[in-house]
Amino acid sequence: MENKFDSRLIVLALLFLLAITVYLLRMRAEVVELVETKTETEFVKIHIQIPRFRNTNNLDFENSLNSKIEEKVRNIIEEVKAAAHQAAEDGTLRTKHEVYISTEMKFKSKDFVSLVIYYYTFTGGAHGITTFDSYNIDLKNSQLLTLKDIFSETCNYEKTIKDFITKQIISRKEEFFPEAVEYINNDDISKRAFTITKESLQIYYEDYEIAPHSTGLPVFEIPLSPLKPCLRVRID
Repeated sequence: MENKFDSRLIVLALLFLLAITVYLLRMRAEVVELVETKTETEFVKIHIQIPRFRNTNNLDFENSLNSKIEEKVRNIIEEVKAAAHQAAEDGTLRTKHEVYISTEMKFKSKDFVSLVIYYYTFTGGAHGITTFDSYNIDLKNSQLLTLKDIFSETCNYEKTIKDFITKQIISRKEEFFPEAVEYINNDDISKRAFTITKESLQIYYEDYEIAPHSTGLPVFEIPLSPLKPCLRVRID
């Protein structure tokens, strides 16, 4: 009976070690992780969730990318802290100022990552402000990609994207500024912030750029199927 019990313990121990090994190997293989921190002071609430790249084939590129993201976050936090302390000194601080930074992972493989980082700040007033940065990264070649890099020059991908966006605006015209369609038609889509998934392409516009704040950040989901023949990167 005792030998049977000992055998079970050995099996459980081996299974546990196997699970730990698989977990560690998986963590080593991950090219990006989301790092989250929360702090709160007398004047400021801060919630940060940002990507940290690792295990890429180019340490310099990896460190440069991480440093770029961390520096922007650091600058935002310092600006909001300074504004909060100034408001406290002036006696105009009614509620704590806020920094809320979050990351939405759209696609991730060992060679390609697509994500968007949202930066929300509140420094008093009717509402806060949200901005964003999109990152589309060719990890194999250590390159930040634009839409020009994603799609072949032989395809008129810009027209396909613009046509879809303008149709969406027309169908929901009460949510957008009257000049929104004209703005889209004159926009250089190749320089526009974007992310990509297996099913769709997302095109981003800033707050107040083509719509009032009440609409929210305008993000257009364009089905990838008509654009897939033009793709230069593998999304699978």
